[in-house]
Amino acid sequence: MKFRVVTPFLAALLMAAVCVSVFAVPRSQIQDVYKWKPEHIYSTVQKWEEDVQALRTGLDALAAFKGQFSGPSAKNPAESLIAYNQLSEQLKIKYELLEAYCSYHFHVDMGDAEWVGRSQQMEDLSRIFNEKTSWFEPELLTIPRATLMHWVDANPALQTYRKTYEDMFLLQEHTLSEPEEQILAQAGNITETAADVFGKMTNVDMRWGYLLDEKGDSVQITDEGWTSWRVSQDRRIREEYFRGVWNGYKAYENTLAALMAGNLRKNVFLSRVRKYDNTLQHALHSVFVPEAVYLSLINSARAGVAPLHKYEQVRKRVLGLDHYRHWDYYVSLVKEDEARYTWEQGVAMVTDALKPLGKEYIADITHGLDAKSGWVDVYANDGKRGGAYSSSTYGVHPYMLYNFDSEQGLTLEDISTIAHEVGHSMHTLYSEKNQPYPNRDYAYFNAEVASTTNETIMNMKLLDDARAAYRKAKGKDKDAAKQRLVYLLDQNLASARGSFYRQTIFAAWELEANRMAERGEPLTAEGFNKLYGDLIREFYGPALEYEDLSNVEWARIPHFYRVYYVYTYATSYAAAVALAKDIRDEAAGVSAKKGVTTRFINFLKSGSSKHPVDLLKDAGVDMTTPAPFESCTRYLGDLVNELDQLTKTK
Repeated sequence: MKFRVVTPFLAALLMAAVCVSVFAVPRSQIQDVYKWKPEHIYSTVQKWEEDVQALRTGLDALAAFKGQFSGPSAKNPAESLIAYNQLSEQLKIKYELLEAYCSYHFHVDMGDAEWVGRSQQMEDLSRIFNEKTSWFEPELLTIPRATLMHWVDANPALQTYRKTYEDMFLLQEHTLSEPEEQILAQAGNITETAADVFGKMTNVDMRWGYLLDEKGDSVQITDEGWTSWRVSQDRRIREEYFRGVWNGYKAYENTLAALMAGNLRKNVFLSRVRKYDNTLQHALHSVFVPEAVYLSLINSARAGVAPLHKYEQVRKRVLGLDHYRHWDYYVSLVKEDEARYTWEQGVAMVTDALKPLGKEYIADITHGLDAKSGWVDVYANDGKRGGAYSSSTYGVHPYMLYNFDSEQGLTLEDISTIAHEVGHSMHTLYSEKNQPYPNRDYAYFNAEVASTTNETIMNMKLLDDARAAYRKAKGKDKDAAKQRLVYLLDQNLASARGSFYRQTIFAAWELEANRMAERGEPLTAEGFNKLYGDLIREFYGPALEYEDLSNVEWARIPHFYRVYYVYTYATSYAAAVALAKDIRDEAAGVSAKKGVTTRFINFLKSGSSKHPVDLLKDAGVDMTTPAPFESCTRYLGDLVNELDQLTKTK
C-alpha cells in the first residue's frame, strides 16, 4: 500500500554496482543505434518538467482525501476510495515515468550537473509522496475488514485491489497509528544515513593506490576494477590488486564497522517499532516469505558444500598451485584468448538458446534486443553508470543498460548478461500486460528467478554444444574442443559459487550480525571479521588458504544495507536450475515435463497476484522445502565431477 521509495543508493543495489568501465569511450563515439531512447517517455525535457509540477499539484489533491473513508467526514466512503485509487494510480505512474526519464539521462552521464540535480529532485519527490500518503493505510485499517470487503464485492472498480486490501489486513498488527506512520515517513532520510555514507565513502572518497601492470605501466587500483584484474593470468598482479583493495577496507574497518552497527541498529529499531520479534521476521513477513525459506537455504547450503570443496580442490590441481590463495579463485583454468562477438551475434546466440521458451517469447525478446528498438543502451562510455540492469517503464517498454566494450566486442560472459537482463525485461513486460496496476509489480523474492532461468538455459545449451563438439573432434581439434568445455564448466561452476554459495555466506553473515545487534552485543570490526572469516573457511573448504585480510570482505558488500535482500540471489539460483532443467527436458520431448514451459510463462505474467512463494509453487518449485536446494547442489556436484574427470584426461 505504501509508495515504494527508490533512492539512488537503493537503486544501485537493485540494479548493479556503480563503477567506471575500463572500456569507456566518449559517448559521441558510440553509434546512435546502440543508445536507448528516453524520448519514448517524454519528447522533451520541458514536458518532463511540466509533469513534475503536475505531480506536486496532484499530491496535494491526494492528501485532501484524508478523512473521507472513515470518521465523521466520510459521506460516501466507497466512492471516495474509488476516486482515491484512480488518482493514486495516475500519480504513481507519473512518478515512475518521471523517475525513469531522469535515470535514463543521468545514468549515461553521471557527471552532468543538470541531471544530478534532477535526480535529487526525484528523490525529494519520492519522500514527499510518502509523507502525503502516510495517513492512508492507518485510516483504512480503522474500517472493519468485513465492511471494506463488502465495498470491494459491491464495486467492480475496487475488485482489482482485493489482494492489496487482504494483505493490508494480514499486516494490520504491524501498522502504526497515523501520527507514528507520519514520523517514520519523515525519518526515511535519517534511517538511510548509514547506507548513504557507505555509498559515498566507498564510491567517491576511498583510494586504493597503484600497481604496475605487465607492461610496467601504472594502474590505479579501484574497488570496481577488482572484477577485471582478478582474472589476470599474472599472479603478481592479482595478489597486488587484492591486497590494494582489501587493505583499503582494512584501513577503515573501524569506521565501516560503525556504519554497519548503525545499519544493524536501524534494522532492530524498525522491527521493534513495528512489533516484530526480530529483524528476519520483519523483513520476510512484510513480503509474505516464510522465515523457514531463509533458514532452509542456509542449512541446505551448509549440508551441500561438498561440491564447492571439491571444485576448489580441482582448481588448485589444474592451476598447479602449491598454495591456492584468495586472489587465485577467479582466474580461468584455460589460458587461451576468448573469442569476441558483435552485439548482433550475441543477441542471435541468446535467441537461439532460449527457443525452448516458445515462439512468442522469442519474438518479444528479438524485438526488445534489436538495437533500433530504443530499449537498450549497449556500450560503455565515459561517465556512464557501470554494470547492467533492466528497468520498468510502465506503459512504455522496459529499458536495459549494458556496458560492453565497443572496440573489442562481447565475451561469452557478456552474452550471458544479455540473457539475464532480457529475462528481467520479459518478466516486467508480461506482468504489466497481464495484471491490473495494483498487481503488476513482482516481489524481490521472485525478481531474479526469471533472469537467472534465462541465463541457466543458455549456459546449459552452451555446455551441451561443447560436449557434442568434444565427442566429435579428432586430432588437434580434440584439444581445442576440450579446452572450450573445460572453460565453460569452470565458468558455470564459478557462477554457481558466486550466485548460490557466496550469497548464502552473505545471508548467514547478515542473519548472525543482526542477531548480535538484537542481543545488544558489541558490534565491532573484530567481531564482524571473525564471523565472516569463519564462514568463508567453512564454505570454501581446506583447499583455499585465506589471509586474515580476507576476513574484512564483509565491509565491501553494499547489499547488507538493504536488509535481508541478498539471500534472494541464492534462492533464485536454486529455483532457476530446477526450472531450466525442466524447460529443456520438455523441449527435448520428456513427457513427464509436459506443461512446464507454460507454467513458467504464466509465472512471468503473474506479477504479485499471489504471494511470491505461492507463485513459484505454481511454476513447479516449492521453496518451502529443502528439495530445490538439494537438487541444485547435486547438479553442481555432477558438473564438478565432469570437470574433475575431463581435466585428468590426456
